[in-house]
Amino acid sequence: MKRFLILLLVVALAITFSFVGCAQQPAAEEPAAEEPAAEEPAAEEPAAEEPAAEEPAAEEPAEEVVEGKAFSLADIPEIENKTPLNTILETGSTFDLTLPYFEKFTEATGVPVNIERIATPVVYSKENVELVAGTGVYDVVYVETAWTDEWAPYMVPLEDLAAQYGSAEEFAADASFHSPVIMATCRTDGATMTLPFYTYHCGMFLRDDIYEDPTEQANFLEEYGYELAPPVDNEQMTDQAEFFDRKAGEELKGVPLEKDMNGITMQASAYQANDEFSTYLWGNGGDYCEVVKDDSGAVTEYIITKEYTDLMVQTMEEYVGRVQYASPGVLTANFDFVVAAVSQGDTPLVGMMYSNCFAWAVDELNKNVVPNDPDARLGIYPTIGEGPYTGAWSYGVAAASDNQEAAYWLVRYLGSLETQTSVMKDAGQLATRSDVLADPSWHSEENEYPFGILVDYLSYILANEDYAAIIDNAYYFNSASAGKVTEMHMNTLSKGFSGELSPQACIDSLNQQMVDLVTRHDTIPISVEE
Repeated sequence: MKRFLILLLVVALAITFSFVGCAQQPAAEEPAAEEPAAEEPAAEEPAAEEPAAEEPAAEEPAEEVVEGKAFSLADIPEIENKTPLNTILETGSTFDLTLPYFEKFTEATGVPVNIERIATPVVYSKENVELVAGTGVYDVVYVETAWTDEWAPYMVPLEDLAAQYGSAEEFAADASFHSPVIMATCRTDGATMTLPFYTYHCGMFLRDDIYEDPTEQANFLEEYGYELAPPVDNEQMTDQAEFFDRKAGEELKGVPLEKDMNGITMQASAYQANDEFSTYLWGNGGDYCEVVKDDSGAVTEYIITKEYTDLMVQTMEEYVGRVQYASPGVLTANFDFVVAAVSQGDTPLVGMMYSNCFAWAVDELNKNVVPNDPDARLGIYPTIGEGPYTGAWSYGVAAASDNQEAAYWLVRYLGSLETQTSVMKDAGQLATRSDVLADPSWHSEENEYPFGILVDYLSYILANEDYAAIIDNAYYFNSASAGKVTEMHMNTLSKGFSGELSPQACIDSLNQQMVDLVTRHDTIPISVEE
């Protein structure tokens, strides 16, 4: 979606920033001592236990079934076509750690894989021209979720390839380990076009030590009339942003502040503005338009309803109301600014942030705040309305590939338990597989904070079927024009956040431009309800 993400090196973390996120480098360090291959049995065991939780006696057979489903290199049949594959991998030292898995694929199959290292900002432009032209330059396509529908005509449904080269049933069984929320972003008209490589799903970051402080709790209850806890709606978030907005000399946890503290921080620039706005809009029960589908699940119409327009204006007004409690820097801020703010003690509340930034934020908080405040601790919670922006980077098979068979098996391997374990433990990104998240090593004493609480949050939200339904019907993940519309949304929404446009004028402009872009770049009709 955001094709122009700036790659940053923060302190000594050597972090590769993806579409919207930050590499979870500490996760790479702690569990990295265990070789990924050795983790497989541990990762599979919890997945086997879940269906057998009520009947302990059934656990052992269930484990055997799961082991049969979990795909590995050994499941790849002989590939006669040894034509080399070409694909993309993001630049950066963290992704260097996944290169051995491409090499393992070549060793097992005899099919060479040529990897072009590309910085995230130019992935779309590099791939788009080749896909549209049908050159076949890239056999395995690197896809951000907002591009899935746009590029679907240039890729092959994975179910079709599974039926041709393997087993459709086995493919479906292994794909079921991936989050239903993320898989909803990987489909076009019911067909699976890609398998996830990693996710940057969002959550709410809070300073737990501040929220749990008895003095802060008592003062908040007295002033606002309800208990201080993670906000569950926009009104509570605004109340808490106001409550925590303090000047140097005022007290926090009974101690005078040495510097000003903002009540909240956000990323209101023309870069990730739409992700944060989408989080609050979906949390309010709205979207940019209603996606109308027929009985087969195919999209037939987009309608910008009056209800959704009103919710967009309301969400904008609520957002602007919180800007006054944030640093002026939020108007040009991206995720790096937000992580710095919470990890340097400049704010206790981040209403929305990419969850692959959580471990990084904790690491920085430990360096910057904990030496003077040993109780300082960060937590991650569902965003208001539990409708956070989500997405993933995924791999699919190009229709123009000269070796679709090998490309299919490489996509399967990149989404497998073994590779996703490495993606999370070595490369520091977030896996989408339930068996990786269920690995008990995340809850070891040394990993519980931050990784244990992080995987608990992801396991909850990424398995939420109600949320999966929201994502499955969201405009961004059902439109061939979504990539172009999101670029417009970023710029137009930021004008509303800054006050350059009033909330109503901002949303009116947004709707007008959306109709124009969808009309020009989509095959589905769009209308505006008066």
